Amino acid sequence: MSVTLQLKEMSLSLNDVEILQPISATLQAGRLHAITGPNGAGKSSFLKCLLGLMPHKGQIKRHWPDKNKGVAYVPQQLAFEPSLPITIDEYLTTTLTSRALFFKRASNIRAQVEGLLERVGLEGKKHLRLGQLSGGERQRLMFAQALGQKRHLWCVDEPMTGLDVTAQALITQELLALRTEGVTLLVVHHDPDWVSDYADEVWSINGGLAGHQVNLHAMSTVRRKTSNVMRCDQEEVA
Repeated sequence: MSVTLQLKEMSLSLNDVEILQPISATLQAGRLHAITGPNGAGKSSFLKCLLGLMPHKGQIKRHWPDKNKGVAYVPQQLAFEPSLPITIDEYLTTTLTSRALFFKRASNIRAQVEGLLERVGLEGKKHLRLGQLSGGERQRLMFAQALGQKRHLWCVDEPMTGLDVTAQALITQELLALRTEGVTLLVVHHDPDWVSDYADEVWSINGGLAGHQVNLHAMSTVRRKTSNVMRCDQEEVA
Protein backbone atom coordinates (compact mmCIF):
# COMPACT_ATOMS: atom_id res chain seq x y z
CA MET A 1 0.00 0.00 0.00
CA SER A 2 1.08 3.57 -0.68
CA VAL A 3 -0.09 7.07 0.25
CA THR A 4 -3.59 8.43 -0.40
CA LEU A 5 -4.11 12.21 -0.23
CA GLN A 6 -7.43 13.76 0.76
CA LEU A 7 -7.91 17.50 0.26
CA LYS A 8 -10.79 19.37 1.84
CA GLU A 9 -11.29 23.02 0.90
CA MET A 10 -7.54 23.52 0.52
CA SER A 11 -6.83 27.04 -0.76
CA LEU A 12 -3.97 29.48 -1.01
CA SER A 13 -3.88 33.28 -0.88
CA LEU A 14 -0.80 35.49 -0.76
CA ASN A 15 -1.03 39.21 0.05
CA ASP A 16 -4.81 39.05 -0.40
CA VAL A 17 -4.40 37.56 -3.88
CA GLU A 18 -6.13 34.21 -4.39
CA ILE A 19 -3.65 31.76 -5.91
CA LEU A 20 -5.64 28.56 -5.48
CA GLN A 21 -9.40 28.42 -5.09
CA PRO A 22 -10.73 25.89 -2.52
CA ILE A 23 -9.90 22.36 -3.64
CA SER A 24 -11.59 19.16 -2.43
CA ALA A 25 -10.33 15.95 -3.97
CA THR A 26 -8.92 12.49 -3.29
CA LEU A 27 -5.68 11.43 -4.97
CA GLN A 28 -5.57 7.66 -4.90
CA ALA A 29 -2.53 5.70 -3.78
CA GLY A 30 -0.12 4.01 -6.14
CA ARG A 31 -0.99 6.09 -9.19
CA LEU A 32 0.84 8.57 -11.38
CA HIS A 33 -1.13 11.81 -11.06
CA ALA A 34 -0.22 14.36 -13.75
CA ILE A 35 -0.73 17.99 -12.72
CA THR A 36 -1.35 20.16 -15.77
CA GLY A 37 -2.40 23.73 -16.53
CA PRO A 38 -1.14 26.98 -18.07
CA ASN A 39 1.93 28.84 -16.82
CA GLY A 40 1.18 30.75 -13.63
CA ALA A 41 -1.92 28.66 -12.89
CA GLY A 42 -0.59 27.55 -9.49
CA LYS A 43 0.80 24.08 -10.22
CA SER A 44 4.05 24.55 -8.29
CA SER A 45 2.17 26.31 -5.48
CA PHE A 46 -0.19 23.32 -5.31
CA LEU A 47 2.74 20.94 -4.73
CA LYS A 48 4.25 23.26 -2.13
CA CYS A 49 0.96 23.34 -0.22
CA LEU A 50 0.95 19.54 -0.14
CA LEU A 51 4.52 19.64 1.16
CA GLY A 52 3.67 22.18 3.87
CA LEU A 53 5.93 24.80 2.29
CA MET A 54 3.19 27.40 1.76
CA PRO A 55 0.61 28.71 4.29
CA HIS A 56 -2.56 27.19 2.85
CA LYS A 57 -6.02 26.97 4.35
CA GLY A 58 -8.22 23.89 4.59
CA GLN A 59 -7.20 20.31 5.30
CA ILE A 60 -4.69 17.92 3.78
CA LYS A 61 -4.88 14.36 5.06
CA ARG A 62 -2.19 11.85 4.17
CA HIS A 63 -2.92 8.18 4.77
CA TRP A 64 0.48 6.57 5.20
CA PRO A 65 0.99 2.80 4.80
CA ASP A 66 3.66 2.60 7.53
CA LYS A 67 6.03 4.73 9.59
CA ASN A 68 7.91 5.96 6.52
CA LYS A 69 6.15 9.33 6.33
CA GLY A 70 8.66 11.34 4.34
CA VAL A 71 8.00 12.90 0.94
CA ALA A 72 10.45 12.92 -1.98
CA TYR A 73 10.42 16.36 -3.58
CA VAL A 74 12.09 17.20 -6.88
CA PRO A 75 11.74 20.96 -7.55
CA GLN A 76 12.22 22.64 -10.91
CA GLN A 77 15.67 23.92 -10.02
CA LEU A 78 18.38 23.03 -7.54
CA ALA A 79 19.12 26.12 -5.45
CA PHE A 80 22.68 26.29 -4.14
CA GLU A 81 25.62 28.63 -3.82
CA PRO A 82 27.64 28.19 -7.06
CA SER A 83 30.97 28.73 -5.31
CA LEU A 84 30.27 26.02 -2.72
CA PRO A 85 33.22 23.57 -2.91
CA ILE A 86 31.17 20.36 -2.86
CA THR A 87 31.08 17.61 -5.46
CA ILE A 88 28.22 15.44 -6.71
CA ASP A 89 29.69 12.56 -4.73
CA GLU A 90 29.82 14.57 -1.51
CA TYR A 91 26.34 16.04 -2.03
CA LEU A 92 24.70 12.63 -2.44
CA THR A 93 26.70 11.13 0.41
CA THR A 94 25.35 13.72 2.85
CA THR A 95 21.79 12.68 1.93
CA LEU A 96 22.49 9.00 2.59
CA THR A 97 24.36 9.20 5.89
CA SER A 98 24.54 11.40 8.97
CA ARG A 99 28.32 11.03 9.20
CA ALA A 100 30.45 14.09 8.46
CA LEU A 101 32.20 14.09 5.09
CA PHE A 102 35.67 13.92 6.61
CA PHE A 103 34.88 10.50 8.10
CA LYS A 104 35.64 7.43 6.02
CA ARG A 105 32.54 6.30 4.18
CA ALA A 106 31.27 2.74 4.38
CA SER A 107 31.49 0.66 1.21
CA ASN A 108 27.69 0.33 1.06
CA ILE A 109 27.30 4.13 0.95
CA ARG A 110 29.84 4.39 -1.86
CA ALA A 111 27.98 1.65 -3.74
CA GLN A 112 24.64 3.43 -3.24
CA VAL A 113 26.04 6.67 -4.62
CA GLU A 114 27.45 4.87 -7.68
CA GLY A 115 24.13 3.10 -8.26
CA LEU A 116 22.04 6.26 -7.98
CA LEU A 117 24.28 8.17 -10.38
CA GLU A 118 24.08 5.36 -12.91
CA ARG A 119 20.27 5.32 -12.72
CA VAL A 120 20.08 9.00 -13.74
CA GLY A 121 22.91 8.98 -16.27
CA LEU A 122 25.54 10.78 -14.17
CA GLU A 123 28.00 7.92 -13.85
CA GLY A 124 31.57 9.09 -14.23
CA LYS A 125 30.70 12.62 -13.10
CA LYS A 126 30.74 12.27 -9.31
CA HIS A 127 33.92 14.37 -9.10
CA LEU A 128 32.24 17.45 -10.60
CA ARG A 129 31.42 20.36 -8.30
CA LEU A 130 27.84 21.59 -8.16
CA GLY A 131 28.83 24.88 -9.75
CA GLN A 132 30.09 23.00 -12.82
CA LEU A 133 26.78 21.29 -13.56
CA SER A 134 24.41 22.22 -16.35
CA GLY A 135 20.73 22.73 -15.60
CA GLY A 136 19.90 19.23 -16.81
CA GLU A 137 22.64 17.67 -14.70
CA ARG A 138 21.34 19.47 -11.61
CA GLN A 139 17.88 18.13 -12.35
CA ARG A 140 19.19 14.58 -12.58
CA LEU A 141 21.12 15.04 -9.35
CA MET A 142 17.96 16.10 -7.54
CA PHE A 143 16.18 13.05 -8.91
CA ALA A 144 19.02 10.80 -7.72
CA GLN A 145 18.79 12.35 -4.26
CA ALA A 146 15.05 11.62 -4.17
CA LEU A 147 15.61 8.03 -5.26
CA GLY A 148 17.99 7.54 -2.36
CA GLN A 149 15.31 8.59 0.14
CA LYS A 150 13.03 5.63 -0.76
CA ARG A 151 9.73 7.43 -0.10
CA HIS A 152 6.13 6.30 -0.71
CA LEU A 153 5.03 9.75 -1.91
CA TRP A 154 6.74 11.81 -4.62
CA CYS A 155 6.08 15.41 -5.66
CA VAL A 156 7.93 16.16 -8.90
CA ASP A 157 7.84 19.60 -10.53
CA GLU A 158 8.61 19.60 -14.28
CA PRO A 159 11.10 16.69 -14.17
CA MET A 160 12.14 16.98 -17.82
CA THR A 161 13.33 20.60 -17.65
CA GLY A 162 16.72 20.94 -19.33
CA LEU A 163 17.03 17.21 -20.11
CA ASP A 164 18.04 15.72 -23.44
CA VAL A 165 16.11 12.83 -25.00
CA THR A 166 18.27 10.14 -23.38
CA ALA A 167 17.93 11.66 -19.90
CA GLN A 168 14.16 12.08 -20.36
CA ALA A 169 13.92 8.38 -21.17
CA LEU A 170 15.90 7.47 -18.04
CA ILE A 171 13.75 9.62 -15.76
CA THR A 172 10.52 8.34 -17.32
CA GLN A 173 11.69 4.78 -16.81
CA GLU A 174 12.43 5.47 -13.14
CA LEU A 175 9.01 7.11 -12.59
CA LEU A 176 7.25 4.13 -14.12
CA ALA A 177 9.31 1.74 -11.99
CA LEU A 178 8.34 3.69 -8.86
CA ARG A 179 4.67 3.40 -9.77
CA THR A 180 5.08 -0.35 -10.27
CA GLU A 181 6.46 -0.48 -6.72
CA GLY A 182 3.26 1.21 -5.46
CA VAL A 183 4.61 4.73 -5.00
CA THR A 184 2.12 7.61 -5.28
CA LEU A 185 3.44 10.14 -7.80
CA LEU A 186 2.33 13.74 -8.35
CA VAL A 187 4.09 15.04 -11.44
CA VAL A 188 3.74 18.55 -12.84
CA HIS A 189 4.20 18.16 -16.58
CA HIS A 190 3.57 20.42 -19.58
CA ASP A 191 3.83 17.84 -22.39
CA PRO A 192 0.31 16.56 -23.28
CA ASP A 193 1.75 13.54 -25.12
CA TRP A 194 3.74 12.42 -22.09
CA VAL A 195 0.71 12.95 -19.85
CA SER A 196 -1.53 10.98 -22.20
CA ASP A 197 0.94 8.11 -22.46
CA TYR A 198 1.88 7.65 -18.81
CA ALA A 199 -0.56 9.28 -16.37
CA ASP A 200 -3.23 7.29 -14.56
CA GLU A 201 -5.10 10.45 -13.60
CA VAL A 202 -4.88 13.94 -15.03
CA TRP A 203 -5.59 16.95 -12.83
CA SER A 204 -5.95 20.39 -14.39
CA ILE A 205 -5.13 23.45 -12.30
CA ASN A 206 -6.07 26.98 -13.25
CA GLY A 207 -6.56 28.73 -9.94
CA GLY A 208 -8.11 25.57 -8.56
CA LEU A 209 -8.32 21.86 -9.25
CA ALA A 210 -10.92 22.08 -11.99
CA GLY A 211 -11.48 18.35 -12.19
CA HIS A 212 -9.76 15.14 -13.10
CA GLN A 213 -10.07 12.38 -15.59
CA VAL A 214 -8.97 8.79 -15.25
CA ASN A 215 -6.73 7.95 -18.16
CA LEU A 216 -8.48 4.70 -19.05
CA HIS A 217 -6.01 3.70 -21.74
CA ALA A 218 -2.95 4.46 -19.61
CA MET A 219 -2.15 0.95 -18.39
CA SER A 220 -2.09 -0.66 -21.84
CA THR A 221 -0.14 2.29 -23.23
CA VAL A 222 2.37 2.23 -20.38
CA ARG A 223 3.35 -1.36 -21.04
CA ARG A 224 4.18 -0.50 -24.65
CA LYS A 225 5.90 2.78 -23.79
CA THR A 226 7.95 1.25 -20.98
CA SER A 227 9.59 -1.22 -23.34
CA ASN A 228 10.22 1.57 -25.86
CA VAL A 229 11.86 3.74 -23.22
CA MET A 230 14.12 0.91 -22.12
CA ARG A 231 15.14 0.06 -25.69
CA CYS A 232 15.91 3.73 -26.39
CA ASP A 233 18.09 3.89 -23.29
CA GLN A 234 19.97 0.71 -24.19
CA GLU A 235 20.63 1.94 -27.71
CA GLU A 236 21.95 5.30 -26.47
CA VAL A 237 24.23 3.69 -23.88
CA ALA A 238 25.61 1.27 -26.43
